[in-house]
Amino acid sequence: MSLSRLIARKSLTVLGLNSGTSADSLDMAVVRFSASPRNPRIRFLGGAEKRLPAGLRQQILELADTREIDLDELIYLDNLLGRFYGRAAAEYLRALEKSGVRVDLIASHGQTVRHLPQKVKRLGAAVRGTMQLGSPEFVATLTDRPVVSDFRQADVALGNEGAPITVAAMQRLFASGADPVLLANIGGIANYFYFPVPRARMIPLAEDCGPGNCLSDILSESLYGRRFDRHGVRARRGVCSMRLLSLLLANPFFAGKSVSTGREQFGRHLADEMISFARRFSLPDEDLMATAIELTVTGIVRKVEPIIARDRRLSKLYLTGGGRHNIFLVDRLAQHLPELEICMIDDLGINGDYIEAAAYAVMGEACLRSRPTETRFTSGRRQAVCPVAGRITQPPQRARAGKGRVAG
Repeated sequence: MSLSRLIARKSLTVLGLNSGTSADSLDMAVVRFSASPRNPRIRFLGGAEKRLPAGLRQQILELADTREIDLDELIYLDNLLGRFYGRAAAEYLRALEKSGVRVDLIASHGQTVRHLPQKVKRLGAAVRGTMQLGSPEFVATLTDRPVVSDFRQADVALGNEGAPITVAAMQRLFASGADPVLLANIGGIANYFYFPVPRARMIPLAEDCGPGNCLSDILSESLYGRRFDRHGVRARRGVCSMRLLSLLLANPFFAGKSVSTGREQFGRHLADEMISFARRFSLPDEDLMATAIELTVTGIVRKVEPIIARDRRLSKLYLTGGGRHNIFLVDRLAQHLPELEICMIDDLGINGDYIEAAAYAVMGEACLRSRPTETRFTSGRRQAVCPVAGRITQPPQRARAGKGRVAG
């Protein structure tokens, strides 16, 4: 179907794809949109998960953690990820069609392998950047659907960090208008979103908080050979090292020098430093796990406490992302924030495992329709307006046999 016909449709069904910082799996979320200007509606139809093969995940993490990059391997990984995304999406599309759901458009965030929010001088210019892999051309070819991708680049081009970028999408999904909403997304990296009630003397807020699951997961894999600490069982057995926590909180990110972060600051290198510290001071492995969780919790609490103090109507903190399954982490948040009820975002009608994929579906629909995302929000010390972000890739048209011409 041509783009012009897609744009003209009153109803649009979009499949959002997201692979997070931990590179565990591809999350897929199906969202249906009504284009009615008087009563626009968004309906979450369902989601699915496709585990990344071990070899592919290993290549992603090696690339994300290394200081030196082989350009050839970068190109190959981009294509391999595009193939994996495309095949996983095509398989899910077939299952959806059997249940009567036809997807019109795919919105693919891709896999972040480098996030560089701090400005540096290059050739006389101050630059920053971010990179996501997962060739949209392969996805479009394998699914025969247009693909919207590269959402972060528009934000970088506007002089911002390329994160956070889903504020307007999250507002469309969750801001009810009747009550303020405070969300904490604990994926590989933790971030928060705050949406006040309309006509309040406050505007939406959003920032990264620090590490989410990534640091704890790396430690779990290194110390126990387990991809993650299920329910935080090992961390619960430990005691937070206040000395190590103080050193970790001295990271420049916590001084407010940027509003986004990634594995570059809270990945393999930091985990190795923590293990080295533990060996020097005979710190038990469980204490390392407990300290990593406390770092995540402290980062979130530092960000949301000022909001809670200003907006007395807030009574709940909704959790999304894989971190909401870590019972110890959730308990520590509840102890730090006794004034709030800690809830799961699933209570708001969308499976919390697919929130980010659903948000990219919202952004993909907005890009296709060139919808201005006018949400003004504060991120750190700056105010920003979310741009219409993303680039559109159409499925390639093959030459028709016997016709002597290229279709389309």
